[in-house]
Amino acid sequence: METDLSRIISKCLWESGAISVSVDKPFRMTSGKYSPFYINCRALISFPLHRGIITAYAQWLLSQNKIDPDVIAGGETAGIPFAAWLAEKMNKPFIYVRKKPKGHGLTSQLEGKIDPGSSVLLYEDLITDGMSKLNFIQGIREAGCETNHCLVILDRQEGGEEKLSEKDVNLYSLVTISECFKVGLENDYLSADEMSSISAYLKHGEI
Repeated sequence: METDLSRIISKCLWESGAISVSVDKPFRMTSGKYSPFYINCRALISFPLHRGIITAYAQWLLSQNKIDPDVIAGGETAGIPFAAWLAEKMNKPFIYVRKKPKGHGLTSQLEGKIDPGSSVLLYEDLITDGMSKLNFIQGIREAGCETNHCLVILDRQEGGEEKLSEKDVNLYSLVTISECFKVGLENDYLSADEMSSISAYLKHGEI
């Protein structure tokens, strides 16, 4: 069942335009490296059916792993809508985490009411190397809360899971990039030549 759900999530990503492929003109990433594909999960927010499926699967996956946090948190900015929808579905309090503390007022990195000692699930759109997630996790922990689980819609499989594990955080994903490309190839969302270039990139980490 889990495999079937991952395939459905993959199709949601392709159909919403969240996955873009450009082998001839690769995308420049935040790190400065270039990639033959780009993931923009923000595209999903405009598709009510897709986001409903994703939110339902996220709740099911947490249930299967017996994860029942006190609070659902989303990271600024891409994770905010997905975490808010999940918190609503699970009837849980919602907060969001800034990339860095505000430079004025209460100088808080967390927005929303949360009690010290609360268990917090960080729910994000995707993970690459895990560094931005660790920043959010640090902010949650510095507020006196517990966070040992991070859920993402998509894992780019570029070392993020290992980075989180070093900080005692378990990573769960609705789908991996490998699964997405397998579904993409089977449904003609990308060509065999594009898949060959992408496979080489995923293996070596560079074009």
